[in-house]
Amino acid sequence: MMPQRKEADNMITITDYINMKAENLKNKLAAGELLCACQSLRFDQGNLPDYENSVLQDVYTLRYGLAYAHEYKRMYARLLEKMTPGRELEVVSLGCGNMVDYWSLRRVLPDDCHIRYHGVDTIDWNDKFTACPGDTVDFTQQDIYNYIDSCEKLTADIYIFPKSIIELEYDEVQNIGQLFLSKGVEKNEVHLLFSVRENEYSLKRDIAKTRCLYGFMEDLGMECELTADSYYCGIEKVIDKSDSDFSINRVQGAYELLRNLSGMCERYNNGCCSCCFCKENRNYPMLNNKYMRYQVFTFRKVA
Repeated sequence: MMPQRKEADNMITITDYINMKAENLKNKLAAGELLCACQSLRFDQGNLPDYENSVLQDVYTLRYGLAYAHEYKRMYARLLEKMTPGRELEVVSLGCGNMVDYWSLRRVLPDDCHIRYHGVDTIDWNDKFTACPGDTVDFTQQDIYNYIDSCEKLTADIYIFPKSIIELEYDEVQNIGQLFLSKGVEKNEVHLLFSVRENEYSLKRDIAKTRCLYGFMEDLGMECELTADSYYCGIEKVIDKSDSDFSINRVQGAYELLRNLSGMCERYNNGCCSCCFCKENRNYPMLNNKYMRYQVFTFRKVA
């Protein structure tokens, strides 16, 4: 089990957060909001969900929240094996969503290290995680390219793409890399973190994009001890067997709601298993480590 941190205990637990999202969803459905928008909650064949829909945001969190929080926590723990954080750590989360990666970092970071966290996303997600005492958290509603372009200097220690790399086209990644190259980075040590997909076809596409950014960092005169294709895999193990932060027993009610969503749609046809709009919804949470794939690169300026 990974040790817990005193400062992080001031935050909402991830299981309480998921239960809160389940209550929000029930209230929205009771008020007449439709579930059918959640049929877009899929990523196959280039599909992207409609993240602006608040009901979809809740369902997305119920389905993936525990797994992603766990993956980012493991990712940051892996990073901390390679670095000794100082009194302050500046983090830019590119495609931050609800800022769950901030929660994950706070769970593993020593108490005496404070975070300056900048969240960037084109969607202003509901129920974003808030700052612990001593940390600063801000949010910019902007796409990744324009945000980096608007920065006078690139001063962060960490740039993380929490699942967002999968939603960028290759030419968009190239343009982002060109910005890094033209602006340069201030720190002598810079960390790039990527969460990528597990299936072989998507993994190859994702790593082609992360390899592109890796190349731009090399063009800046920085070196990394890992190759551009290096990544970490999860093992066949249920999440709550790996870390007590992620107790599935504490969210059974939320997951029961998720599994029964199709029957809650007002367009539900009692003669069918689900309405024609909702039948494609996949209403099961991601709870196994085996889907985890991520990259942690530490670049250092060559003397």
